[in-house]
Amino acid sequence: MTEPEGMPIPQSIHDAAEKWLVSHAGHSDPAAERAFTTWLEADPRHRIAYDRIKRDWQLGTLLGERPVGQTRSLGRAPFWMRQKTHIAAAGLGAAVLLGVVTVSLVRPGRPLAISMTAQAAIYETGVGEIRTVGLSDGSTVILDTATRLRVQLSGGDRRLDLERGRARFRVAADSKRPFRVQVAGGEIIAHGTMFDVNMIGEKPVVTVLDGSVDLRGLDGASDQARTLPMGKSMTLDASMAERVASPAEARWVSGMLALDGTPLAEAVAAINRYNKVQVRLAEPFALPVRVTGGFRVRDPEAFARAVATSFHLKVERPDSDTILLVAPAK
Repeated sequence: MTEPEGMPIPQSIHDAAEKWLVSHAGHSDPAAERAFTTWLEADPRHRIAYDRIKRDWQLGTLLGERPVGQTRSLGRAPFWMRQKTHIAAAGLGAAVLLGVVTVSLVRPGRPLAISMTAQAAIYETGVGEIRTVGLSDGSTVILDTATRLRVQLSGGDRRLDLERGRARFRVAADSKRPFRVQVAGGEIIAHGTMFDVNMIGEKPVVTVLDGSVDLRGLDGASDQARTLPMGKSMTLDASMAERVASPAEARWVSGMLALDGTPLAEAVAAINRYNKVQVRLAEPFALPVRVTGGFRVRDPEAFARAVATSFHLKVERPDSDTILLVAPAK
């Protein structure tokens, strides 16, 4: 990518500038400001990229306040975010800004004034992508492969809807704005904590890594909150049974698949979520195989070879998109 100034700027610098812009929203931490200044002065391309993104962000905000910006004919995302929408359409991950809308309130005896900024966005990852997103409230979200998350931040509330996939939420404390994650059948409420929400299976699974969360409205149950403490996992189903969180389940953010006595079919399904090349079990496959170990999620061939070596299986490639594990003949 080349800027008007004629300097070639790699996408990594644009991504870093985007993160700095998001982390600066509403914060004045001296240490963060010093780190930002150091980054800005390290390379002239940093300032060019940051100024470009900031200008486009501000333009999107100003357009949202005007009648022309409120028509359906005008895309409300700044140009730099609309570029990522096209990338998402090609099958890669994206964060698509839906709108940065300035909300004005009229108070008796006072002129019309800006009272708060509401932000709405969709963050979506492609197959094989694990992405970290910084939110403007200071929270951080790590999105697993093939994950879709809606975010709505306002002056009085922080609401996120996890539609599919898996995410880790590191929540910035804010006593005036609850942090609520909506999932099918329930809601997770946190106040400065870290937890995972897994939507991969039939029912959502919540794992608390630090602090605690409140669970409400699960499958039409009472609105009374159920507190889940640190180190515990819970499947949001009728049983609502707590269990000790598995350390292996928390390692997905590292790009490694950690398995501990996992049935082979489940292990294959897990590795396949990250890859277009799919591992398959040849029929019939009746071996009661369980897999233990750590595997790079983006390397299905290494996974297949390791499993084949451990259990005396044969690896075949019937086509470029399939790796077949064949059990020995009886």
